[in-house]
Parts: sequence; C-alpha cells; structure tokens
Amino acid sequence: MIVSEPREDIAAWVGGKIGVAFHPPFTAIAQVQGGRIIAGYVFNVWTQHDVEVSLAADRLSKTLMRAAFQYIVEQLGCRRATFRTRADNIPAQRALERLGARIEGRQTAYFGDCDALLYGILKEDFPYGLNTEGA
Repeated sequence: MIVSEPREDIAAWVGGKIGVAFHPPFTAIAQVQGGRIIAGYVFNVWTQHDVEVSLAADRLSKTLMRAAFQYIVEQLGCRRATFRTRADNIPAQRALERLGARIEGRQTAYFGDCDALLYGILKEDFPYGLNTEGA
C-alpha cells in the first residue's frame, strides 16, 4: 500500500536509513507492507522546476517509483528531481542510474564522514513511464 501520512514517521524512517534529519516543510510517500515501511521518499526544497528527493528502501517497487514521479511531475509541476547519495553507497548509485538519473557533481563532506554524489533526473528520462500500469 502507498501512503503519504504520517509524513513525519516516513521522514524519520528514511532519515534513519540514510543518516540525515528532515525539517519541515517536506512531504513524503512510502510503501507499507505487513504494517511496516519498506520504502520511502521525502520531498523538500521545492523550487518550482526541481525538487530535492531523498530515498531509502528495503525493497523498491516500480509502483512506488511511479507514484513518486507522478507526484513530482503532476502535483509539484517539476521537470526534474535532484538526489544525493553517499559516495560509498554503490547500490544506491546503481539504483539511481537504473531510474534514469545522471551524476551531476560531488559535494565534499556532505554527510560529515562521506562525500555526496549529486544526481539529477528529468521527467522524460524516467524509464518506467508515468502512464504505465503498476508492477
């Protein structure tokens, strides 16, 4: 099941997984299975054309990915999304690249103990399509 509330709980779960704390304003969506969150997105720093997105997942479904990008494009009206991941998190980098994201830069010591890699994805590069059926 895809949920958007309670967003503070979703943000705390995502933040706990990636080692950051989120402060309002933000929105969030998550996939819940068996009464627990298995994946979540937090959206913050909306600038009309772009939104910063944080993602954590034990298991990431195409259904949740589609829901996130529908929210970014249809609700927020953004053309792109920005992601940051730890430079030492190779699985996250591979997942972002599978989503169609491209590396755009590096931020030194962003996570304190580790650099961040900055990724961007344009709505036309999202590989699963916004109008296809769920997985």
